Amino acid sequence: MKRIAVNLATGLLMFICGVVFSLLLVTRQQPKETSPAPAVQPVLVTQPEASDITPEDEAEVVFGGGRLRLVPDEVKLKSERLRYDIDVRYPQIVGSDEPHIQRLNRHLKELATKQYGWQLYPTREDLRFYESGHPEAFNTIDLDYEIVSATDSILSLYFMTYSYGIGAAHAVHQSFTVNYDLISGKELKLTDLFKPGAKHLQFISRFCEKELSGQENLSLLPEGLTPVPENFHSWNITATGIRFNFDACQVFGCSAMEKSVDIPFGKLKSMFSTRALSISPISSVVRL
Repeated sequence: MKRIAVNLATGLLMFICGVVFSLLLVTRQQPKETSPAPAVQPVLVTQPEASDITPEDEAEVVFGGGRLRLVPDEVKLKSERLRYDIDVRYPQIVGSDEPHIQRLNRHLKELATKQYGWQLYPTREDLRFYESGHPEAFNTIDLDYEIVSATDSILSLYFMTYSYGIGAAHAVHQSFTVNYDLISGKELKLTDLFKPGAKHLQFISRFCEKELSGQENLSLLPEGLTPVPENFHSWNITATGIRFNFDACQVFGCSAMEKSVDIPFGKLKSMFSTRALSISPISSVVRL
């Protein structure tokens, strides 16, 4: 009798435990109530005005009728042993495999490589000089670019470099440009924009001298503005004119920074060649 009572008690206890376990299992399997996910709000992306674009904003620029994109490529190299520190950024065009676009890409890469290639292979004599006289110094190059114009027919790029060679008194600033006619598939020279015999360099020289006079508490260096091609090799086509870039030390003392002068298309209209007048934005401005 006692065994029966114990068995009944044990069975009742197991039954109660089973019920409790089942209730717990069902409770755990019930899905938790969750708040509905908030609705995704559309984000309006506003393209900045061209005048507000800085090199940092120019991660990717669409041009050439929307079929081409200009994207940055970078080279960052540093060697403690060979004593160089390289930070280079240059543009490449994607969206077309046309031969002239591929040639332009190679040209842009070669221009960038040319700026730092000399630092990669110092001689043993160079390394001894670095170690003995300048143990903490590095040969350095910083290269970046600005997209001045990128339209259906023209691509105008400005490159600026700041370089230092071990043993030099100070860093050097230099600039160069690429102005490319997308219609003809050729790089533009300044002479392409002017009629033969137009004496455009004389006009440009006088205009720039007038604009730069009085900008600094320093005297202009006349040799930096004489009407010779070397003084006006760095130029860009903007939305309203031609911009001439002058490196530091060219038109003032080296304590002054680089300078630029914009000459409106209208001032140059009478000297423009037929080819220049076919290029937008020149054509859209001077024919208004």
